[in-house]
Amino acid sequence: MTPIPDRITRKRFNRRTAPKGFAAIRDAIFALHLRCALAVCATFTTAPGLAHQSGSKTFDHIFVIVLENHGFDDALYNGPSSFLRRLSQTQGLAANYFGVTHPSLPNYLALISGDEFGVRDDNPSCFASDLRPGQACHGFQGETLVDQLEEAGLSFALYAESLPIGDVLQRNNPPVGDSALYAQKHNPFVYFEQIATNLARRQKFKPFEALASDLGGAAPSFVFIVPNQCHDGHGLPTCNDADQLTRDYDTFVKQTIGLIQASPNWTRNSAIVITFDEGEAASGIKGAPAYVDCCGADANGATLGGNHVATIVVTQCGGPATNATPMNHYALLATIEDGFHLPRLRKAIGAPTLMDLFDPACH
Repeated sequence: MTPIPDRITRKRFNRRTAPKGFAAIRDAIFALHLRCALAVCATFTTAPGLAHQSGSKTFDHIFVIVLENHGFDDALYNGPSSFLRRLSQTQGLAANYFGVTHPSLPNYLALISGDEFGVRDDNPSCFASDLRPGQACHGFQGETLVDQLEEAGLSFALYAESLPIGDVLQRNNPPVGDSALYAQKHNPFVYFEQIATNLARRQKFKPFEALASDLGGAAPSFVFIVPNQCHDGHGLPTCNDADQLTRDYDTFVKQTIGLIQASPNWTRNSAIVITFDEGEAASGIKGAPAYVDCCGADANGATLGGNHVATIVVTQCGGPATNATPMNHYALLATIEDGFHLPRLRKAIGAPTLMDLFDPACH
């Protein structure tokens, strides 16, 4: 296995009614934000990428739903997100979970590879089929969660709303204009050469509509679910009302969880994770820092921190539970790898986990 990837240098390539009592919690969290903006709150240690012990828990299926651009307060308490708010009170809540940085793309890369590779933009994949001559892009080599899963005899699939069916390597859909429902920056898999150039793996990129039928059989071990930009909280010129965006991602999550829980793949050893790629300061808070992190700068001292975001873990046993450990997307990757008994990748090494939320006691 390759512990650290080689970056393909191709800068230019020719192809948002808090519940009673929540105000005090919110204020304490904001104070944490400010402290973290000035100093390191926690630092992940580095150790060999050996498989970690995860107790008796071995995952059957993990379903990850990634939403967009809403900080913790706005995602759960400042808008019409009644379903997510209820989930945060009845299931597992990661109370101090942060994005890795801004903008979207590096957070998605971190979720499946354990690194953001210094990316600070949303440039397309160097393997995009419609990349313009001379267009800036990103391409990587090196091990990802996909490689780990397949080597262990496990499976993965991406289910993306508005995925371009005829050409899954297309940058956007629609391909022209400023209203792309599907955006390649929300599909991290296509940025890795050994995935993007492998037909069998590209066939695991499926339109969201395929999820319902696939859940009727044996679902993949790891399922990555990406709503389109009108249903994930991001917004477009054609869907830019903040409250409606919140209602729409809340409805998307509710309906998707319903599909999964009604399927034979919803087992005691399965879980659904809802997270946000990155967050903004809560509505009405002035002067909040743009980059807030839990876990320190990278080895080169680069400014990191994608702000405080909501992350909820849904299980069969459920029950209200909270993990208040400062963590970020590397902790989610570490948890998934531990639960599938895989070695940890890159910055997931030494990260805390959410295993207490994934493995609650059944009563």
